[in-house]
Amino acid sequence: MLSIISKYKVLQSKFGFKFDHFYNILVSLILLGIFILAYGALQHPINNFQYQHIIQLSQQASHPKTQDMAENVLQQHQVRRVEYLKLLNAYQFESNRIRQYPAMAKEDE
Repeated sequence: MLSIISKYKVLQSKFGFKFDHFYNILVSLILLGIFILAYGALQHPINNFQYQHIIQLSQQASHPKTQDMAENVLQQHQVRRVEYLKLLNAYQFESNRIRQYPAMAKEDE
Protein backbone atom coordinates (compact mmCIF):
# COMPACT_ATOMS: atom_id res chain seq x y z
CA MET A 1 0.00 0.00 0.00
CA LEU A 2 2.80 2.35 0.88
CA SER A 3 4.56 1.64 -2.41
CA ILE A 4 1.43 2.60 -4.41
CA ILE A 5 1.18 5.92 -2.59
CA SER A 6 4.88 6.61 -3.08
CA LYS A 7 4.63 5.77 -6.82
CA TYR A 8 1.68 8.13 -7.13
CA LYS A 9 3.63 10.90 -5.40
CA VAL A 10 6.62 10.35 -7.71
CA LEU A 11 4.43 10.43 -10.83
CA GLN A 12 2.60 13.48 -9.55
CA SER A 13 5.83 15.33 -8.91
CA LYS A 14 7.25 14.42 -12.34
CA PHE A 15 4.19 15.09 -14.50
CA GLY A 16 1.95 17.21 -12.28
CA PHE A 17 3.37 20.55 -13.38
CA LYS A 18 3.33 19.60 -17.05
CA PHE A 19 -0.32 18.52 -16.96
CA ASP A 20 -1.34 21.60 -15.01
CA HIS A 21 0.50 23.81 -17.47
CA PHE A 22 -1.08 21.96 -20.41
CA TYR A 23 -4.60 22.30 -18.94
CA ASN A 24 -4.09 26.01 -18.26
CA ILE A 25 -3.03 26.57 -21.87
CA LEU A 26 -5.95 24.48 -23.15
CA VAL A 27 -8.51 26.43 -21.10
CA SER A 28 -6.94 29.71 -22.19
CA LEU A 29 -7.17 28.70 -25.85
CA ILE A 30 -10.81 27.67 -25.46
CA LEU A 31 -11.68 31.00 -23.81
CA LEU A 32 -9.81 32.91 -26.51
CA GLY A 33 -11.74 30.98 -29.17
CA ILE A 34 -15.04 31.82 -27.50
CA PHE A 35 -14.15 35.52 -27.39
CA ILE A 36 -13.11 35.52 -31.05
CA LEU A 37 -16.35 33.81 -32.10
CA ALA A 38 -18.45 36.22 -30.02
CA TYR A 39 -16.67 39.23 -31.51
CA GLY A 40 -17.22 37.87 -35.01
CA ALA A 41 -20.91 37.29 -34.30
CA LEU A 42 -21.32 40.88 -33.09
CA GLN A 43 -19.84 42.24 -36.32
CA HIS A 44 -22.39 40.56 -38.60
CA PRO A 45 -25.19 42.69 -40.09
CA ILE A 46 -28.72 42.36 -38.75
CA ASN A 47 -31.56 40.62 -40.58
CA ASN A 48 -34.76 42.18 -41.99
CA PHE A 49 -36.88 41.46 -38.91
CA GLN A 50 -34.40 43.26 -36.68
CA TYR A 51 -34.23 46.16 -39.13
CA GLN A 52 -38.03 46.47 -39.03
CA HIS A 53 -37.84 46.48 -35.23
CA ILE A 54 -35.38 49.41 -35.36
CA ILE A 55 -37.81 51.27 -37.65
CA GLN A 56 -40.62 50.68 -35.15
CA LEU A 57 -38.45 51.98 -32.31
CA SER A 58 -37.54 55.07 -34.32
CA GLN A 59 -41.23 55.88 -34.92
CA GLN A 60 -42.48 55.48 -31.35
CA ALA A 61 -42.60 58.50 -29.06
CA SER A 62 -42.97 56.95 -25.62
CA HIS A 63 -39.20 56.49 -25.20
CA PRO A 64 -37.55 59.61 -26.68
CA LYS A 65 -33.90 58.69 -26.00
CA THR A 66 -34.38 55.28 -27.58
CA GLN A 67 -36.13 56.92 -30.52
CA ASP A 68 -33.16 59.25 -31.08
CA MET A 69 -30.73 56.36 -30.82
CA ALA A 70 -32.76 54.29 -33.32
CA GLU A 71 -32.80 57.19 -35.78
CA ASN A 72 -29.01 57.48 -35.48
CA VAL A 73 -28.62 53.74 -36.08
CA LEU A 74 -30.84 53.93 -39.18
CA GLN A 75 -28.57 56.56 -40.71
CA GLN A 76 -25.73 54.03 -40.96
CA HIS A 77 -25.20 52.21 -44.22
CA GLN A 78 -24.97 48.79 -42.60
CA VAL A 79 -26.27 48.10 -39.10
CA ARG A 80 -24.17 45.64 -37.12
CA ARG A 81 -25.56 43.39 -34.43
CA VAL A 82 -23.63 45.20 -31.71
CA GLU A 83 -25.50 48.45 -32.44
CA TYR A 84 -28.81 46.58 -32.47
CA LEU A 85 -28.08 45.02 -29.09
CA LYS A 86 -27.04 48.41 -27.66
CA LEU A 87 -30.35 49.83 -28.89
CA LEU A 88 -32.32 47.01 -27.26
CA ASN A 89 -30.40 47.54 -24.03
CA ALA A 90 -31.19 51.27 -24.10
CA TYR A 91 -34.86 50.52 -24.77
CA GLN A 92 -34.99 48.07 -21.87
CA PHE A 93 -33.24 50.53 -19.54
CA GLU A 94 -35.52 53.39 -20.52
CA SER A 95 -38.70 51.34 -20.28
CA ASN A 96 -37.71 50.19 -16.78
CA ARG A 97 -37.10 53.76 -15.64
CA ILE A 98 -40.36 55.17 -17.00
CA ARG A 99 -43.33 54.47 -14.81
CA GLN A 100 -46.76 55.18 -16.19
CA TYR A 101 -49.37 55.88 -13.58
CA PRO A 102 -53.11 56.09 -14.19
CA ALA A 103 -54.63 59.54 -14.53
CA MET A 104 -55.75 61.13 -11.29
CA ALA A 105 -59.28 62.36 -10.84
CA LYS A 106 -59.81 66.01 -9.86
CA GLU A 107 -61.16 65.03 -6.46
CA ASP A 108 -58.00 63.04 -5.68
CA GLU A 109 -55.83 66.16 -5.75
